[in-house]
Amino acid sequence: METTFNVTEAVTEQLIALLDKVNTGDIEYWLPLSGLAYNPVSKNYYTSINQLLLSFELQTKHYSHNNWLTFKQISEAGGSVIKGEKSSLVTFTDVLYFDKDENKLPKNEVKEMLAHARTTNPNITLKDLQISSRWYLKYYLVFNVAQTTGLPEELVAPELVKLQDKDRFEIADKLVNDNGVVIKHVSANSAHYDPINDIIQMPFLKQFASAEQYYATLFHEVIHWTNHESRLQRPSGMFGTPEYAFEELIAELGSAFICSRLQIHASLTSSSAYIKSWLSALEDDRKFILKAVSFADKAMQYVFKNSNHQL
Repeated sequence: METTFNVTEAVTEQLIALLDKVNTGDIEYWLPLSGLAYNPVSKNYYTSINQLLLSFELQTKHYSHNNWLTFKQISEAGGSVIKGEKSSLVTFTDVLYFDKDENKLPKNEVKEMLAHARTTNPNITLKDLQISSRWYLKYYLVFNVAQTTGLPEELVAPELVKLQDKDRFEIADKLVNDNGVVIKHVSANSAHYDPINDIIQMPFLKQFASAEQYYATLFHEVIHWTNHESRLQRPSGMFGTPEYAFEELIAELGSAFICSRLQIHASLTSSSAYIKSWLSALEDDRKFILKAVSFADKAMQYVFKNSNHQL
């Protein structure tokens, strides 16, 4: 009997493998400083969940460049995939629509119905039309340029233009200031976000081993800051609970997503104490890490939307 490929389960397994590699110390960073996963044909960066999936492939297989193309794009550019090379999975979200009787509706029909209804009432929603929607993961396959031959050099060369430290840290400061984040620097050994007073407490920059460590820690707390009731308000819990570990995973991932865009290394050393908690939570909820990635991505987007720095 033929089994149906479950993309959600496949992605979850790969992300768990990433956490396992972190737990054993085989992988030190969530995302590589060599540049975000990039498609040089479409000239687009891959989405956050795909950054994690492709980063795992990049680091475990030691590829030199973080450029990825579909088989069709490689062929159309005059290249070919080296015999025996295996593709990597990337995902995108799609949506299905249903009427009140659970009959599937074509997307274009739903779009036309909504547009027509809004000519008389601009605030009408799908719910008002008794239409429900369900989002789900779909996938396609890509190859790293290191797995190919015959591609033009412009598709192989890294897209990243390396920023100087001064520029990276100035952009980081501006990103925080543009969001109106209040930071209180004290001579303490730890950083934390105070939700009651809506303030981030940070040790001074000189107390960190490097400026990159300072900003990775700062953006971890900034992601917690987005959890305020006046902002994104995610579910969270007391120290030691699965909900607390969940929020810490969101903060670690969100910090990594921000840092990668600023070419700042997000080391995993600060999260090592939580890895086992995350893996334990995954035993109870297989979609735990997919939920965390989704929340982290939304938090990262929230931070960037108040700044003119491009994603």
